Amino acid sequence: MEVITIKSSKKEELIDITQEIERALPSKDGICIIYVPHTTAGVIVNEGADPAVKEDILNIFDKMAPQNFSYKHLEGNSPGHIKSSLTGPSLILIVEKGKLILGTWQRVFFAEYDGPRTRKVYIKFIEG
Repeated sequence: MEVITIKSSKKEELIDITQEIERALPSKDGICIIYVPHTTAGVIVNEGADPAVKEDILNIFDKMAPQNFSYKHLEGNSPGHIKSSLTGPSLILIVEKGKLILGTWQRVFFAEYDGPRTRKVYIKFIEG
């Protein structure tokens, strides 16, 4: 298993981690499990060519889980918990010769919802 350290610089952002994941993979075929062990972060696959897509995703999530709402959890990061639940903590992706099988425009993003912070992403490769 490999661990990638991510340092976010904003309260909320999508950080492309595709290259970091591929650097952690052996030059073999198999599957890659990507896991984020944080309750206010997640991991997604989406378009990486147009930065407006990332902005649109974060803007829609803000409408779904706004900062100004009467949350019962009083730490002030309830929106981050909800957004993390929407994206989820893990992905399973196909690997061929050490490269993730992604669509033309697809990239893997670490989703930060309660930053800036230093976070961990766990990468598990299973040969097959």
